Amino acid sequence: MIFALLAAYLTKRPPPIQALVVGLCTGLFVATAAEANQRDPVIASVVLLVLTVGAVAGGAFLLALKTQVRRGWTVGTTPPRWVALAYSAVWVLSLVAAVTALFGAGGLPVAVLAVVPIVLLAPPALLGIRTLLGRSPAPDVDARG
Repeated sequence: MIFALLAAYLTKRPPPIQALVVGLCTGLFVATAAEANQRDPVIASVVLLVLTVGAVAGGAFLLALKTQVRRGWTVGTTPPRWVALAYSAVWVLSLVAAVTALFGAGGLPVAVLAVVPIVLLAPPALLGIRTLLGRSPAPDVDARG
């Protein structure tokens, strides 16, 4: 039940908030993957990579959500399947990037970059994976907050 509440909290936010989270998480996992074999990554290049990839991914996600709203989807209701797929893909790729960095030359300091996407996106990603596998998620939870 608490997991469904946490998933609903993010997926039922306005499109700009969702896009900000997806963009940030995508930027962090791409930076983690790019720096996985760097023993001493340069902070400025990591920040630039996170911001650049985050802006592109978040912008694309925002445009897609706004298009979905124009087609009749109401923010606050259950999101479309592609949103669940997007959250799940970013989460799984974050896990892969963290493991790659952990066992690469970057080690734990680089793998820590992927902690934010893993923690933030776990509830909607797991709920999305459950939905994509055809299992019905928990009853629709009203997240008012």
